[in-house]
Amino acid sequence: PGAGGGGAPKLRLGGLGGPGGGGAAKAGGLAGLLASIDKPKKLSTMEKSALDWGKFKAVQSREEVESMEKFTKDGYLEKQAFMARMDDKQAANARDVRRKRMGIND
Repeated sequence: PGAGGGGAPKLRLGGLGGPGGGGAAKAGGLAGLLASIDKPKKLSTMEKSALDWGKFKAVQSREEVESMEKFTKDGYLEKQAFMARMDDKQAANARDVRRKRMGIND
């Protein structure tokens, strides 16, 4: 019997399924999903380079493209094999020089 408006405390549902509670969050999630689907796919650097190179070659004349491709025939693996052969050759030459200095002849 005192002041203060006794009685049971009121519960607040704050988004736990009451009217207007969880529906807005789901709509935002759905809108976000739809927005992400509409966005263009991000390209990697390699994909972008391949597309740019293709566009560049499409603009060039056939003779220019063929002359460019002459220089690109020997790709990365061929260059690596060449470098390995040269390393082996230099090592063999260095070994021969050392053997000659020591007086060892084959």
